[in-house]
Amino acid sequence: MKSQTTKDSLDDNRIREIIKEMCKKIEEYYVFPEIAEKISHFLLNKLEEGLYNGIIDPVNFERVISNDMVKVSNDLHFYFEYDPSMAQILLQKGDDEKEESEDEFLEFKSHLKYEQYKNFHIIKAERLPGNIGYIKLNDFPPAEYAGDAIVGALQFLGNSNAFIFDIRNNGGGYPSMVALIISYFMAPDTKLLTSIYERKKDEYFQSLTLPYLPGKRFPETPIYVLISPRTASGAEEFAYNLKMMKRATLVGETTRGAANPVDIFPILDKFVIWLPIGRPINPISKDNWEGKGVSPHIKISQEDALEKAHMLALQNLVKKETDEEIKKMLEFEFEYSETKYNQIKIDLKALQDYQGQYERYKIFIQDNQLYYERSNLKFPIITKDNKTFFADETLKLWFEEENKEKVLVLERRDFPNLLRLEKK
Repeated sequence: MKSQTTKDSLDDNRIREIIKEMCKKIEEYYVFPEIAEKISHFLLNKLEEGLYNGIIDPVNFERVISNDMVKVSNDLHFYFEYDPSMAQILLQKGDDEKEESEDEFLEFKSHLKYEQYKNFHIIKAERLPGNIGYIKLNDFPPAEYAGDAIVGALQFLGNSNAFIFDIRNNGGGYPSMVALIISYFMAPDTKLLTSIYERKKDEYFQSLTLPYLPGKRFPETPIYVLISPRTASGAEEFAYNLKMMKRATLVGETTRGAANPVDIFPILDKFVIWLPIGRPINPISKDNWEGKGVSPHIKISQEDALEKAHMLALQNLVKKETDEEIKKMLEFEFEYSETKYNQIKIDLKALQDYQGQYERYKIFIQDNQLYYERSNLKFPIITKDNKTFFADETLKLWFEEENKEKVLVLERRDFPNLLRLEKK
């Protein structure tokens, strides 16, 4: 890396060429012409005053320019980057050819192997207690490439009572993936999600829900979306659209506030600029989240957002459930989840005498942890009050003394009767 930096070191003439080329791109493509002129004026003034002179390291130069563009525009999508390989890919096509090909996936395809290795940033797809589907997405890759993966995750959780989408670490992505996921939670009729105005073409492009989808839809299933200040761009569009449609409950902290879509352009042969070329317009608010972010319905620290959303989802499911058998199971898993999120250290001293065999069940202490064992399967025990304990979301237990005998009481989620077992 050190040799590359030396090889690509900048001089004042090179900096002048870069700044002028960059200003030309900004004035031609940036979505707001008046701000484009302001940015260009600011950069050229600093150039003439010699304030960029002597910055020989291209990585340091990219940081200085990026900070200046954001400072003047207050647009968080502006980014200037030292990336020789990407610059060469982009230079193979002129601007006109690039527009005609409309290859919006050029940058994505250049890292396709990495994207596949990361499973298209679908970090988790799992069932939480209460039969709640949890999907953690750290990016919104294009549906054209990652659609099968997200559809698989949604169908895997297709019998969920509610969904939680965790986009707290999601920096954005492509509208096609946003539209695909939201479509699964809407009726089949097509709905306008967002109109995107592009300055260069002076045209509006629409993002719509899809009338046909493979697999099961979930138009009535409750949705909870976890957000944070790191949630940005396409991830904000996902949260904002669902909020405007009153289709989801947002939990966490206000998002970053980066709304304007970008395109990437080469600056000479070593640098690229990420340039906001348009602006999204929501059909309900007639606005977007640029500079403001998307605010949550329930404001809570991002670290506690999952617990809050999960418990809220369980609470709402218990209230609405009319089937008494299912309601009992939900109440059981609500209590388990409440214990798991609020567990305390077990008073092992008070339970020393309860260690032992209870028919085919065993209670024992190992490495300062209380365990429950059956059929050679070992489960750590948790508690929130040192009175009632859980081995997992299906088994609650507590200890009693009857006629000077130690008694283990077991309550199973799926069975109505308590099991009372004396210590052998």
